[in-house]
Amino acid sequence: MPQPPTPMSDYVLTFNLSDFAELDRFALLARQDYNLGNTTDWFGTFRGGLYGFYARIHGIEVNYHLVHSWIPRPRLPVETEYHVASVFFNMDSALECLTYALNALGHAVMPTSFRDVTTRRDLAKISPRDVLGIPEGDPPRAPLPGYTNLFPSTQTHWLANRDLIQTIFELHDVSKHRQTIYAGGMARLDPPLGFYEALGVAGKRNEEALFWPSAEIILRPDPKAPHAEQISRAREDYQTLEGLAQGFVQFIDQTSRLALADARSTIALSHNQFMSAGETAP
Repeated sequence: MPQPPTPMSDYVLTFNLSDFAELDRFALLARQDYNLGNTTDWFGTFRGGLYGFYARIHGIEVNYHLVHSWIPRPRLPVETEYHVASVFFNMDSALECLTYALNALGHAVMPTSFRDVTTRRDLAKISPRDVLGIPEGDPPRAPLPGYTNLFPSTQTHWLANRDLIQTIFELHDVSKHRQTIYAGGMARLDPPLGFYEALGVAGKRNEEALFWPSAEIILRPDPKAPHAEQISRAREDYQTLEGLAQGFVQFIDQTSRLALADARSTIALSHNQFMSAGETAP
């Protein structure tokens, strides 16, 4: 169903990652021999996770923009689902990579309270559930103790947003293993000036429709439930990609501020500034 024009800026996600750059600088300072050192190469693990996180954030921005953008070619029938599934892969993976980075920094400070970055087995176990715990598990699993000690504000923020995180996990799982997660929506009707004319389809409604990008994407409710158990909902009760994506941006932006503040307040360094070449620690 078409929708009236909406400003293009509404379809650009902008993450503020500046505090993560500061966290990277803090970790680099921490890995110096006059501070925590780097005998386990924890810093390589930290930076690998952080840069993986940056790449996933880029993937979110790109796929979100493309599914809403005017492109001078007909859209494939599967294109919307492809971009939606890609957004959720990147959201899920961004959380995984960020946890990987925070775990590495935590392990450098409190090795017994985080996953061991020197063993394959522990590396494979790193997950956002280390931060959140698994209260519904059998048996339930508590978060790793290190997050309460070193990243308390970050952990509180994640726990407060457990529903958002769980929704991302479920939609990614379903799109990866089961079925489509795009349940409908609305198309845009605000093409750039001269768009249809340049393509030779102006005034031909059926052909114009082949180029419509999405304006609103409705996500499948309760995606893991059998179709027979999924109930009809009023339109205002459906969750949209657009609403969830904006919530994720806010969640990540706040995470960046809190993770940096936590690290600075809980991780004591012998030297809080980089030493110049040739300078020796007292």
